[in-house]
Amino acid sequence: MNGKTIHLDIRKLGMADRPTRIFDAWRELKKGGRLVITNDHDPKPLQYMLKAQDPKDAFSWEYKKQGPPEWTVEITKLPPRENLAPAQLEKREKLKEALKKLHESSPDELEKVKKEVEVYFKETDPKELAMAEQELIREGTTREEMKRLCDVHLEVMKNSLGIESKKIKLPAWHPIRICMDEHKVIKKNLKKLKRTLEKIKMLGSFEKSKREVNALKELSHFFIETEKHHKREEEALFPRLEAHGITEPPQIFKEDHVEFLAKKKEFYNTVMAEYKDFKKFVDAITPIIEFLAKNLDEHIYKEDNILYPMSLKTLEKNEWKEVRKKFDAIGYCCFAPADLKKEKR
Repeated sequence: MNGKTIHLDIRKLGMADRPTRIFDAWRELKKGGRLVITNDHDPKPLQYMLKAQDPKDAFSWEYKKQGPPEWTVEITKLPPRENLAPAQLEKREKLKEALKKLHESSPDELEKVKKEVEVYFKETDPKELAMAEQELIREGTTREEMKRLCDVHLEVMKNSLGIESKKIKLPAWHPIRICMDEHKVIKKNLKKLKRTLEKIKMLGSFEKSKREVNALKELSHFFIETEKHHKREEEALFPRLEAHGITEPPQIFKEDHVEFLAKKKEFYNTVMAEYKDFKKFVDAITPIIEFLAKNLDEHIYKEDNILYPMSLKTLEKNEWKEVRKKFDAIGYCCFAPADLKKEKR
């Protein structure tokens, strides 16, 4: 979501002047605009002031720095909450309460709480889950907390989500079909990455593992090339979701993409470096490969089972061909997909 950003360092203002400056800046912003506030204490009371000023004003609240001595929060003005029927609203609120309960559980209570709240997730589709998460973020849950919480409730929903994703049947030209097919190739190479690392460890020297080290170099090129996959999502798919009022899930996925790109570059630079000491080489690449194998695989699961089904429920049918045109302009990483023009005939 694009828009104007206003930065306010209110530490330099007197206490009486702060609310006026903040609300003047807030009124200046349109949907998608951001207000970034730096303060000498936690500005959380401002959340309640903004809600009280206009209950219809939707916003997200993301801490960028949490002191002491300095706090920075980014507040984004969002489209209004969609109109829900009373039954839908009640279901949404119960789902949010279930998510909060999971979030607040101690490790000792977690398994018990999972069983208690399972009923709220069984009949929840990916879009409804995403909207409940989005509202919790708007109410003050940080994206970092939500990402941790997401791992917990995905575990509760795993069986039902898996069934739903298997029902997705799309033509070969469709952007979601392309992304899911690319995921299959990426997952195959993640498995190859783990196998290759284990074989290098077993062989025990550069001399014996020349072929495997070369395989790692080829894989490092492959994973750098998969950034086109994330770029297509960010530039072609996410803006469409944001235009439909789904703003927070794309931001969470983008944050994951930034972390993955850093790790992919680290992997590439490490395998391309001229190591003399075999043990130092293995010690350097092992944590990077373990991170990618675990976290990228989990990210793919979330996209296949949350992001893509949610997108299919949200975008209009005629939007997908426009998304595909942007996909084509950015390019592909794993294969050349079916031609859109030929499919249209």
